Amino acid sequence: MQTQIYRSSHRQRGAAALLVVVVLFFILALVSAYASRNLIFEQRISANNQRATQAFEVAEAGVEFAIASLGAGRVDAACVATTNTAYTSFRQRHVTVDSTGTFSVAPAQTNRRPTCMVLAAGTDCSCPDGNPSLVVPVGTAVAPTFQLRFDAPVAQPGVVRVTSRGCSSIGTQCYAGAAAAADAEAEVSVLLGLNSALATPPSAALTAKGSVNLSGGGASIANTDAPSGGITVNAGGALNNAGAATLRGLPGTPPANTVQANDNSLSVLTADSLFVSLFGMDRATYRSQPAVVRVTCGADCDLQIAQAVSDNPGRVVWAEGDVTFDANRVLGTAAEPVLLFVRGNVTVSANLQLTGMLYLHSAGGANTLSVTAGTTQLFGAVVTEGALTVTGAPTISFDPAILRTIGLTQGSLVRIPGSWRDFAAGS
Repeated sequence: MQTQIYRSSHRQRGAAALLVVVVLFFILALVSAYASRNLIFEQRISANNQRATQAFEVAEAGVEFAIASLGAGRVDAACVATTNTAYTSFRQRHVTVDSTGTFSVAPAQTNRRPTCMVLAAGTDCSCPDGNPSLVVPVGTAVAPTFQLRFDAPVAQPGVVRVTSRGCSSIGTQCYAGAAAAADAEAEVSVLLGLNSALATPPSAALTAKGSVNLSGGGASIANTDAPSGGITVNAGGALNNAGAATLRGLPGTPPANTVQANDNSLSVLTADSLFVSLFGMDRATYRSQPAVVRVTCGADCDLQIAQAVSDNPGRVVWAEGDVTFDANRVLGTAAEPVLLFVRGNVTVSANLQLTGMLYLHSAGGANTLSVTAGTTQLFGAVVTEGALTVTGAPTISFDPAILRTIGLTQGSLVRIPGSWRDFAAGS
C-alpha cells in the first residue's frame, strides 16, 4: 500500500503579515518618539517663556516699588517704615536733589541697590546703606527677586532714572549672595519726573480767596521780596482792621500800598480752581498721591502732625479737621520746609514756628487762624480758600526761597510718558 504525504500550506501563511506589523510598529515607535521629542521641546519652550515672563513682571514690580518708596517716609534697612530719626527716607538715601531741583546720585549712593524677594508670605526687602543682605528661606525653590539702581542721566530738574533688574528666582544676577544664577533675567528702565507739590507758589505773605479780617490782635505780616512786589495781603474781598496789624513791604512803601484787596482774579475763582491753580491738580488726586501723608485730627492733632513731619521728611502733610497747637512745636526748616494742609481752623496756644506753607480750607468757605498764647511765627506763606479771620498776634513772613524749595524738591515722582523701555539684562 502506497502512502501519500500531503503538505499543508496553512502553516506558512501570516509570515508576511507579521513582518508588516513589525515594520508598522517600528514606524509607530519612531513617530511616537519624534512626537515625544517635540512635546518635551515645547514644554521646555513654555517653561522658558514662563520664567522670562516672570523675570519681566518682577522687574516691572520693582519699578512700582521704587515709585511708591520714593514718595514714602523714613525706612529702616529692611525698607520698612520707621519712626527712628537715625534713618532717612528712601528718596534721601538713594538720590540727591539740589536747590535747583536737579537730581543726582552721589558716589556713596551708587552702590546702594535695594533688593527684594517675592515670597508666598509677602515681600522681603533690603535697603541698607551698603550692599543688600537677604535671608533666603530654607527650602525655597523659587523666590522671584528684583534689584534697583538709580541714575541721573540728564541735567534736567526733577528727573531721575530708575532701572529694575528682575530674576525668575533669587539668582546671582539680582543678588550677589545667591547660591546660583537665575534661569531668566530682565531689566526695565523708566524716567521719573517730579510732580511738584507746589506748582505755582503764591506771591503774597497772606493770600485769601475771600475777605480777610485782622481782628485787632496785632498781627505782623511782612513781604520784603522785590520780585513779588512786596505784597503782604492779597485778598479777593475786603481787608478789615488793617490798622490793627503791622504790614511791612518793600523799603519806603506805605503799609496800605502793600495790600491788594478786592482782587477780581481771586474772587472769581472757585475753591477748586484756586486749588488747581496753585497745585496743578484737583484736590482728590493731590490728596491720594504717594507724597502726601494724611492725618485724621483727634484730641492730640498737633502731636500727630509733629510726628508725621518727623517721620516723613519732604512729604506733604494733610490734616483733616480743626488743629490746636497746645504744645511748643517747630515744624520744618529752610532746607526741609513743610507744606501743611488743614481742612479746618487753626488755634495756637503755645509757641509755634512753621517754616513752609500753611493752606487752610473748609467746606464752610471760611477759616480762622487764632493765636491765644505764645509766639506764632510762619515763614513762607499762608493761603486760604475762602474768608479768613486772624485773631491774636501771629507773625507771617513771606519767603520765596522756602516756597521755591517746596516746588522744586517736594512731590511725587511719576513715570514720564515715552521713557519706558525693557531689554535683556547687560545689553
